[in-house]
Order: sequence, then C-alpha cells, then structure tokens
Amino acid sequence: MPKPKPLPPTLQGRAFTTGEAAAHGVSKSRLRRSDLSTPVRGHHEPRTEPAPVDPDEQPWQKARRELLARARAEHLRLPTGAALSHLTAAAVHGFPLSMKRLASGTIHITTTSDAARRRHRGVKVHPLPRDERRVVVDDMWLTHPLDTWCALASMLPLDELVELGDHLVRRQEPDATLTQLREGVRRYGGRRGAKKLRAALELVRERTDSVRETRLRLALLRAGLPEPAVNIVVRDGDGRRIKLGDLVYAEAKVLVEYDGEQHRTDSDQYAKDARDLERAAEAGWLVIRVRKGDRDNRAIAARVRRALRSRGVPT
Repeated sequence: MPKPKPLPPTLQGRAFTTGEAAAHGVSKSRLRRSDLSTPVRGHHEPRTEPAPVDPDEQPWQKARRELLARARAEHLRLPTGAALSHLTAAAVHGFPLSMKRLASGTIHITTTSDAARRRHRGVKVHPLPRDERRVVVDDMWLTHPLDTWCALASMLPLDELVELGDHLVRRQEPDATLTQLREGVRRYGGRRGAKKLRAALELVRERTDSVRETRLRLALLRAGLPEPAVNIVVRDGDGRRIKLGDLVYAEAKVLVEYDGEQHRTDSDQYAKDARDLERAAEAGWLVIRVRKGDRDNRAIAARVRRALRSRGVPT
C-alpha cells in the first residue's frame, strides 16, 4: 500500500476535528489511513507507538494511566470554557486517589454547555459554577486543584476528603496553604457537600507525607487519643536532631512511625530509618512502629495508649 499523502502543514503533529480536515480539503478516506487514529468520534490525531509498560507497574498505576488516557481523549471534544473536573481532574492533578476511585471508569466534566450535558455513556457532566477556576495541566483544561477538592465533597466520604486536603497542604511541594483551603471552602458554601467540606477542613493538617500517615492520625483521634503533631523533628536530650517523626507526642516522648513502601523498595532508606529509631530509643523515646500489614486500628490505638499512659498522659 502506498504511503499516506502528507496532511496540510496546519494539521500535522496535532489533533484536529473532521470539520477542520474537510476545510483543508482532506478526504474521509485519508482520515482512515493507518497513520491517524480516532480516539473519539469526529477527532483525529497522529498515531504513535504506545509507550512501553513498566513490568513493575502497580495495579493503581495502571488504573491511573488508563484513566488519564480516557481523559485525554475526552478532552478533545470539550466545549469552549469547559474543564475536566471532580475525580478526573483529581487524577490528572496527582491526588492520591484510591484504587476504587481510579477504576471507576467515569470521566467528569464541568461545563456551562447545555448540549454537552446530553452526552454519551461513561461521561458525567456537572454544571459550571460562575466562580470555578480553570488551569491547564499536560495540555488539558482542568478545574483548579482547590476547586477540585471542594467539588469532591459531593461524592467522597469525610475521611477521603481529609486525606486529599492533607495532600494539598503536604510537607513537600504543597499545592496550597491552609489559608487558601479555608478561602476555597468559604467560596464553596451553599453547594452540595459544603457541611462535610467544612468538617474535613477542621481535620486537615499541614506537613503530611502520605495518605497512610493521615489515616493513622485519624484512627488515633477516633480512638479518643490526643492528637499527635505531624512530621516534626525528634531530638535527643542535648537537643540534637535525630529524625523527622511521622506522628509525635513531644512532651511524652512517644513517636509513632509508619513503615511505608520505601522500606520495602529502598534498602538504604530502611537502614537509615532503623539507625535513627535506635538513636531515638537510646534518647528515651518510646517508638511505636506501624507496618503496612497492620490493619486493626483498635490494636494500633491500644499500643499508643499504653505508651502514653506509661509516660503519665491520661487517655
């Protein structure tokens, strides 16, 4: 078969609509050639070789990759002024969504277009509030991270909202400050989920490093224990820095540490953390280590309660 005829220069190297192709004199048969793909009806783009899949790819990574591919295809036909939103925007923004959320299979769009609200299966269309902000990430229009978090109050339970709020104000490269979260919640007032969103805001804490830390902190609070500080420096008796503690009861010198995924995959980090915890114990700290397989929150809380009581903290 002969090589496909080159496309007009203005259509090369990008996605384009069937209408654009017709306006440039491109025939329908040319659009069916093997060098073009049609990710969604009425849209065409250069066909590329799929990127190699990492053999160590985790199930949640695969689910996110597939969701982003569907989002990118759906973005091609967004009406003017619309944006990917809710769980779809959260995935593109890199929110730590659960496997259940990533595998939901629905693409969420926020728009003012009435025509777009009568769209096909697999797409959930939401009305666009007047004060909703849009940003561009990876060449896609998305709702702003703060507006995305607020909108998720209409579909997520309280603890997941807290986890995502903690992510926004995380210790490393945060997307927002608590002050900005408060302003976002204020702007969201009166909409579906606003009461839940206000409750989540009260539980959000800055300086977190992972969803597991947030879940552990919430479990301790729900057990009636005092709230630990998040990611603060643990020091020895001479004031020298030992490490950054996950959840810290500084006055009682009780340290709650979550052994995360890096302890399985990074032997150097594991060895360093083990040495640091030995130094903490030598300096008089009681260390409670919580591992990935520890799923009984009552048992974890009981361990922390015993440690606090041994230091004279009423629980």
